[in-house]
Amino acid sequence: MTRRSSAILVVLGMVMALIPTTVVLAAGPGTTINEIRIDQPSTDDDEYFELSGEPGAGLDGLTYLVIGDGAAALGSGVIEAMVALSGHSLDSDGFFVAAEDTFTLGTADLETNLNFENSDNVTHLLVEDFTGSNGDDLDTNDDGVLDVEPWANVVDLIALVEEENPPAGTEFHYGPPVVGPEGTFVPGHVYDCEIDEWTIGEFDGGDDTPGEVNVCDAEEPEEPEPVPRFINEIQGDGAASPLEGELVTITGVVVGDFQGNEFAGDQLDAFFVQEEPADWDDDPDTSEGIFVFAPDAADVAVGDVVEVIGTVDEFSGKTEITDVIEVLKIGTDPTSVVATPVSLPVTSQSDWEPFEGMLVTFPQDLIISEYFNFDRFNEIVLTTDRQYQGTHVAAPGDPANAVTAENALARITLDDGRSSQNPDPAIHPNGAEFTLDNTFRGGDILQDVTGVIDFAFGLYRIQPVHLDDPLPSVTYINANPRPSSPDPIEGEVRVASFNVLNFFTHLDDGVNDFCGPTGDLECRGADDEDDFDFPEQELERQLAKLVAGVIALDADIVGIQEIENDILESDGDRAHDAVLTLVEALNALQGAGTWAWVGEANHYNDYPVRNEIIYRTGDVELVGDPIALADDAFDDTRPGDVEPLGRPPLAQTFREIVDRGSRQPFTVVVNHFKSKGSDCASIGDPDIGDGQANCNLTRVAQSEALLDFIDVLEADTSGVLVIGDLNSYAMEDPITALVEGGLTELVETFIGADAYSFVFDGQLGYLDTALATRSMLNRVRGVTIFHINADEPDILDYDMSFKQDAQDDLFEAEPYRVSDHDPVIVGLTFGGSARRGG
Repeated sequence: MTRRSSAILVVLGMVMALIPTTVVLAAGPGTTINEIRIDQPSTDDDEYFELSGEPGAGLDGLTYLVIGDGAAALGSGVIEAMVALSGHSLDSDGFFVAAEDTFTLGTADLETNLNFENSDNVTHLLVEDFTGSNGDDLDTNDDGVLDVEPWANVVDLIALVEEENPPAGTEFHYGPPVVGPEGTFVPGHVYDCEIDEWTIGEFDGGDDTPGEVNVCDAEEPEEPEPVPRFINEIQGDGAASPLEGELVTITGVVVGDFQGNEFAGDQLDAFFVQEEPADWDDDPDTSEGIFVFAPDAADVAVGDVVEVIGTVDEFSGKTEITDVIEVLKIGTDPTSVVATPVSLPVTSQSDWEPFEGMLVTFPQDLIISEYFNFDRFNEIVLTTDRQYQGTHVAAPGDPANAVTAENALARITLDDGRSSQNPDPAIHPNGAEFTLDNTFRGGDILQDVTGVIDFAFGLYRIQPVHLDDPLPSVTYINANPRPSSPDPIEGEVRVASFNVLNFFTHLDDGVNDFCGPTGDLECRGADDEDDFDFPEQELERQLAKLVAGVIALDADIVGIQEIENDILESDGDRAHDAVLTLVEALNALQGAGTWAWVGEANHYNDYPVRNEIIYRTGDVELVGDPIALADDAFDDTRPGDVEPLGRPPLAQTFREIVDRGSRQPFTVVVNHFKSKGSDCASIGDPDIGDGQANCNLTRVAQSEALLDFIDVLEADTSGVLVIGDLNSYAMEDPITALVEGGLTELVETFIGADAYSFVFDGQLGYLDTALATRSMLNRVRGVTIFHINADEPDILDYDMSFKQDAQDDLFEAEPYRVSDHDPVIVGLTFGGSARRGG
């Protein structure tokens, strides 16, 4: 059993047991038990016992016993270790040591199997003329009194106890004398200093003296006196304190109180203290503030002047005061609550170190840019402007990496002063509760952000302080309001690309893998209500949002990515259930027959999700059957992986339904290239650090296969429109390959460099795009991206896996945050009667 070490504790061995025993020690001096180790960290290699007495004294007729509960936990009084000592004697110094053959703490006089019990009360005895056997039960009725004593005399004994008699949850011991407990444990190491004056030694070792005199006369070290220190002395001019480990007294004003409150609940069990302005030094590299971790301290408030006694510590890179002995409020001085102006960008992350623990304020607009951790940890990332992925705006390699490095210097994390996961309530960056009426979006602005600079989980961060006086309170500006509909574009036919974030109708039960075309792959998307006891099934929530999202697109054709690849009829429901379920739900709201699926394709690989196409039957009609590309670039697998490299592109040719005008066929190809998330090093395609992440060459190969597919398709159509999630940003090689292959990138052409459909690590870009062949390009009238997902925090999505009830209730059957990708919409014209206009 492994546990923490404890300080040496002297325990008088003559503490009497609460009930009598029948064990009586033989009178007079002689050989005694002197030191025992029954436990240590990690493996029990160094168990031993030591006897002491007259130098050279023989041990004939003596046996060392341990009484506990036995190997089968038979109850109290079972002999579980027995060492016969006849033939041995004490050495010339009067010691005898018996130990395991793995013993490393000294030289044993006898190597033997000890295997001492270390998890309950145990009694160690030295007896004379033992006639019993190992495993004998000496306390047959388990009442704490030995019923059988198979020896002539007890020469010595010591009981090592986890709890006194009568025990609540362990067996009886057979002292006195007794030693222990050590906290709530049986002592791992004990030694005798005078007759039956036993001492608990260090569990981790360092004070064992087998075969030598026990060290018993060491004086207890004097408690150090705390040294008065300025906070800037403690912080020093580097990342770590020069005074780490020193007991100090600090005096300062509380500038951040995170001890917990009725609104936020449990917080950091801490507060931040800042040196009063008159005591600041002139060194710009030393901080004037510090974190005080004091879970049991008296309540303090911002503006209180306090004296704190505690120990300087470096905790995961943060200088703090911990092991707090005293927190004394000695006054109140709100005028000393001074916030130091700071700003982004910095020149290095270390620029924040001189402000660690200090109250700061940002006299600049900061943009809400990342909120992936908002639901789990209530964190958001603030930046000076909306940032773009390096490979969205610059060529892969040094140019893109330079953009990413620059972005990192112009951002900081805004925390919530709590350390719990999925906290309730979720707190809006304006300081109020996050609700359906008080949300935020990426691109919104915060002004006068004020808080304490903290360091945790490898990042400098702001722990917000919301005060109106004397500090300004943060101002939230809804600079990026939700769109109620897509931006208007011209064109009679609208084609949309929509990554729907794993829409599965087979529900994940958290245990079994039964999804995908093989029926043995992991399910994604909604979880099983029965497993998670959800008040409303996740699938219903996901489907409601998805239907709302598809309808809001106002599209005639919708190319879908990340819908379940369900081709089996033997898995409990019909084949293609996911896409059919979506179409049925749309028709239930918009009328029977309004929407249809293009039908079964010629090829599906074994990937759990696939591409699909649905369409409005009153606006376009099918020409021929859907065709999926069967190509190794998508269908090959990595060694040891059952999932193919990608989802086969799916093509369908349509014709607009019009009373007059052109009825030329046109073809839509839906794509979903290999993701950046899992590596392809096993097939020679690793992340080479140029900003394009994993599997870039694999995606380039998929681009080349797509171009070949388009060449085939163009023979029977007036033009080809390529849409989908290509998992490649604008300047990356797969997009370059498509453009060099003759396609025109429509998002860049019609929207420009500011276009985005996805947010990752607080940086924008578009993975979702549309491209046109030359023959299709003159039919394109407009392109827009419908920002209903990427700007929304995922606390608003359908998923209930980690949320508390209040966060589950944030759900709305609206299109917002149905996915993590924004849909792309393309307007086309074929010379027929216009149904829509810009």
